[in-house]
Amino acid sequence: MDKSDNFNKKTTKTIFIALLMLSAFALLIFHANFFLLVFAGIFFSVLLNFASSWIVSKTPLKYGLALFLILLFMTGILYLIIRLIGPSMVEQVQDMTDTLPRSLQNLRDKIKETSIGRSLFEELPSDLGALLENREEVMSRIVGSFSTTVGAIANFFIIIVTGIFLASSPGIYTKGFTRLFPVDFRPRLREVMEKTQYSLSLWMMAKLISMLVVGVFTAIGLEILGMPMPYALALIAALFSFIPNIGPYLALAPAVLIALMQGGNMFIYVLILYFGIQIVESYLITPMIEKKMVHLPPALTLFWMVLLGVLTGILGLIMATPILAALIVIIEELYVKDYLETNKEDANETASEMVVTEVDHKNIQDTP
Repeated sequence: MDKSDNFNKKTTKTIFIALLMLSAFALLIFHANFFLLVFAGIFFSVLLNFASSWIVSKTPLKYGLALFLILLFMTGILYLIIRLIGPSMVEQVQDMTDTLPRSLQNLRDKIKETSIGRSLFEELPSDLGALLENREEVMSRIVGSFSTTVGAIANFFIIIVTGIFLASSPGIYTKGFTRLFPVDFRPRLREVMEKTQYSLSLWMMAKLISMLVVGVFTAIGLEILGMPMPYALALIAALFSFIPNIGPYLALAPAVLIALMQGGNMFIYVLILYFGIQIVESYLITPMIEKKMVHLPPALTLFWMVLLGVLTGILGLIMATPILAALIVIIEELYVKDYLETNKEDANETASEMVVTEVDHKNIQDTP
């Protein structure tokens, strides 16, 4: 009877987890932006909660005051960045918007100097402006770009506000979520949620350190090389390093285009600098700060990023890695440990009992 009840509980738990995963997948497909915004808010709240809890563990401060100090610290850092390097940064970004089109034209001219390049450009329309004769289409693109920018700003504030509200009272939301599950499963669910939160916090802290190192090294290297707009390019390199695998190459593109405008071997030096920083970050800094983090296989990470990028766009590409880190912890705890390995232990116990029964039966038969 006990084994039957245990089997029924495991079957019910498995079906419930499968339905939950299917519901989450359906939500991801049909309401991807909502799902990603919610996860981004939760992700930000996890970072705030981790930092606040660390302060509480090291000082006699209350959690609410610690959270306020963290938010005040983040606001102060942002203000200092805007105050100290903001004006030059804005100027460099504006210069970049003027320089990149000329860099692209320069690259186009260099490509046309080759035989393959000439044949390629002969297939393109000679007057690219003819493609933009439809004023309505041009206006719709301008309006679309404006609405996209406004939507990105609105999403950013939604993530910030959601994260602050969740971090201010994490126990209320955790308790409310766990009450949706069976009573005997709630302690285990809380344990898994704590492990997931801890893994995400470590991942984010490591990523912030990595982004800071990439930005500082890039700025110093570009200053030494005499590249224009070093701080703007360093900011781009730091932000894109949040996206693993493909982020550094996306950040490399504008740097190489601007280096081509400088002439000489500047683009070669820029390539060496960026690849050198990437090697140091990937094989020295990241392994040092990620020892206690959940391991993310590179091929699986790249596949997951491409999948979310295709399904949801840039926001999915940005949030792909933390989502994968959370999923790996959840699957490892709830499916591998609680289901697969538990069933294997039960099977081994059953096999041992059968062997003991057979031995006892044989001993009884051999008894005169």
